[in-house]
Amino acid sequence: MEEKVIYYISFYSTLIERLGYDPQCALLEVKLLSDGQTWRYEGVPEEVWYRLRENYNPDAYYRRYICGRYPEEKISSKQEEAH
Repeated sequence: MEEKVIYYISFYSTLIERLGYDPQCALLEVKLLSDGQTWRYEGVPEEVWYRLRENYNPDAYYRRYICGRYPEEKISSKQEEAH
């Protein structure tokens, strides 16, 4: 499978540094502020992406409606990016 390039957006959050979404593959990527890890979530509907971006409390929305609800994998961390 060809690797997709996901473009990220930044916004105000105490948990999330940036978000990226690919609507064709329904992939959501979330880079966390605390440890620099980036998590990829598969099968995330576009509606969930819009709700996360536009929510007044994106941290709570992320924890409640995304974490543990979609297949996830850690794809990078600050330590890995440094090498």
